[in-house]
Amino acid sequence: MSDLARRFQKALHRLNTQLGQWLTPALPEPLTPGQVLLLYAVQQSQACTVSSLAESMAVKPSAITVMLDRLEQHGFVERQRDQRDRRVVHVHLTAAGQAALRRVTALHADAVGRCLAQLGEQAEPFVQTLERLAQAASELALATPFKEES
Repeated sequence: MSDLARRFQKALHRLNTQLGQWLTPALPEPLTPGQVLLLYAVQQSQACTVSSLAESMAVKPSAITVMLDRLEQHGFVERQRDQRDRRVVHVHLTAAGQAALRRVTALHADAVGRCLAQLGEQAEPFVQTLERLAQAASELALATPFKEES
């Protein structure tokens, strides 16, 4: 791994850690950071099923089911069995789930905005570069499955 890649990984990890430490105490009760990610995945999905959530989050469906159980108990999501295939379970945000996600998204945007403000005029080119990097990662993921380099 190049020094530049190592520095990038370290900086990205530190950024995520620091934002998480700032944001976690402000989460609406009783949400955890992992549950927020799941709520976000449900919101972003066009046809949201337990299996599609598990695939998008790279975890087993049983792990998603446990998280959904808790979110459903607190009224953030609801599950419905597919009428044509009872094995398929659709997941939707409730009004409470949407409200909680809006609050968390606003808090996160505020924190990121404060960080970007520290960059001044460099903020726009930085975000453009990060967007290009995200696009490159998407293309890489679609083009080839992961293989460790020897």
